[in-house]
Amino acid sequence: MKRLVLHVKRLFRKFWFIIFFCFAISMVFGAGILIIMTAISMLFFSDPVDIKGILKNFTDEELEIILSEKDNETVSDDNYFEILARYQTFLCPKKVDRITTWIGSEVTDSAYIQKYELKNNPELSTELLKQNILASINKDSVAAKRAVRSNRSLNFEYTNRNTGESSTIVITTDDLK
Repeated sequence: MKRLVLHVKRLFRKFWFIIFFCFAISMVFGAGILIIMTAISMLFFSDPVDIKGILKNFTDEELEIILSEKDNETVSDDNYFEILARYQTFLCPKKVDRITTWIGSEVTDSAYIQKYELKNNPELSTELLKQNILASINKDSVAAKRAVRSNRSLNFEYTNRNTGESSTIVITTDDLK
């Protein structure tokens, strides 16, 4: 039910003029259009994020640490990555593209891990994936700088939903320098 409400809210935010116009023509016509638009939204688009729900789970200081583009020196690298993993996991699952879904993040002593789930059986070259990931990483970001400073690798785990097979792309601190 919550998922349905979030999709309807998103539709009203984006298409309020069209929806109100349809309701002005007829209540039945407006309700029909809203039902069709909601069904299409739920089938083809990722679920909207309930920002208020996320904000309840974090203190103002934690949100400032994560959302700030400046490095907060008062927070240790371990605490930073723990807060980041918790924050990103609240945003998951999140559709990345038509076959990839980001399902969560976690932190270990030696790595920051982002987990992805693949549907179908795509043929993936790990070397090509690593090159694409390296090209998309901002090496000047707070997370990249903290990963280098704390000697943590960035791991991207891809698990095939159908077969259960998984592969991990490891971005070392040397790659981030």
